[in-house]
Amino acid sequence: MAGLMEVFLLKDRVSRDRDNIFLILFEKAFILISLLVVLLSGIALGLPDWGVGALVGASLGPIVYGHYYVIYIRPVKKKQNLDVGKKQGKNKRK
Repeated sequence: MAGLMEVFLLKDRVSRDRDNIFLILFEKAFILISLLVVLLSGIALGLPDWGVGALVGASLGPIVYGHYYVIYIRPVKKKQNLDVGKKQGKNKRK
């Protein structure tokens, strides 16, 4: 699992390629919509107010990290694996 500093470094690296403001806004909006769905699920289950708050609070980290993983970390790791695979392929040919 990537550390917090590593996530921000990977995000910065990908952000240079994706400077489209609409993608950034959609990313933030989708995180908020996901948290709204969790909030409404807690209310629909009839949880007390502290239960709804605990549910949203407990899901905040996984939702944000999941979005950052899919949007920022996975493409960089995939690119790193492709680069390593190409280097290993060149070494085998020699």
